[in-house]
Amino acid sequence: MQILLHVLYLIVGFVFLIKGADYFVVSSSSIARKFNVSPFIIGLTLVAFGTSLPELAVSFAASLSAKAQGTTADIAMGNIIGSNIANLTLILGCSAIMMPIAVKKTMMRREFPYLIVITILISVLAFFFQSDAQIVWWEAIILLLFFAYYMYMMFKSHQDADEVEKIPMVNPKKAVILLIVGLAGVSLGGFLVTAGAEYIAIELLVSAFSMTLTRATTLVGLSVVALGTSLPELVTSVVAAKKGENEIALGNVIGSNVFNTVFIVGISGVVTSLGINGDVLIDTVILIAITLITVWFAFTGYKISKKEGYGLLFIYIAYIIYIILRALNLF
Repeated sequence: MQILLHVLYLIVGFVFLIKGADYFVVSSSSIARKFNVSPFIIGLTLVAFGTSLPELAVSFAASLSAKAQGTTADIAMGNIIGSNIANLTLILGCSAIMMPIAVKKTMMRREFPYLIVITILISVLAFFFQSDAQIVWWEAIILLLFFAYYMYMMFKSHQDADEVEKIPMVNPKKAVILLIVGLAGVSLGGFLVTAGAEYIAIELLVSAFSMTLTRATTLVGLSVVALGTSLPELVTSVVAAKKGENEIALGNVIGSNVFNTVFIVGISGVVTSLGINGDVLIDTVILIAITLITVWFAFTGYKISKKEGYGLLFIYIAYIIYIILRALNLF
């Protein structure tokens, strides 16, 4: 009965996360436009931040929980690495299958190199700088500085963010209410997902399948929690690709991975040390390889074809099978 209750926590938590993030984007964008904030600024900050709110809520909740217990937040890093892998394989793959994704040449000179650098950086910080394989507060601050530079780079480049105009406007009073409801929903959702995931990892996987607690927590973070928190990006990218707005689909994925890696890990790491166990270290290497493959696909013909989309989807399925077998000590 307790297992079913915590599975319900997980499902309800995901609903709160997704709807809360949606309300946050609509309300905050409406308020900003009311005060004549440019669409570019809104798109660069509020919309990009809104789709990454579920990852932030879960990772931050896991950090607070770990700090209270005097442990490291292993599930936080599992969530981020798993979400980034899902973004580049499942989400980008599904989008490319809907319609081949065109790649601007400027992305090859700016966004993609930056994504490769920060993906490698998080592995370096986690492994080479610390003998105990953790991201601690000063390393988290380094990531936040990289995030600040990314924001500066985006402002300076004047990227187009006209898609924000498609977000419906609501009146100021309703916007304020939706903003409060959205933030409350994301906060509650993050707590429910973290509580449900931790319980399932401990009670179901450890007890029933004799996994170690670390491996059980890592598996849940990399798979169930990562997929659930990536749902806003999945919906946004697939819908954009279906409408022929495939540049939005690609920009959403790249922007989300940057937010996840330097901002969310940075904020969570300032609160408490983020645990990086052996399995997650391997997954950071896998993430680097997947990032390089994605960049190679984008470089060939400056588009990600439908065939390459199927390839990315296959990589995601193979990865999920791998982490399950690894958790069961069968790999």
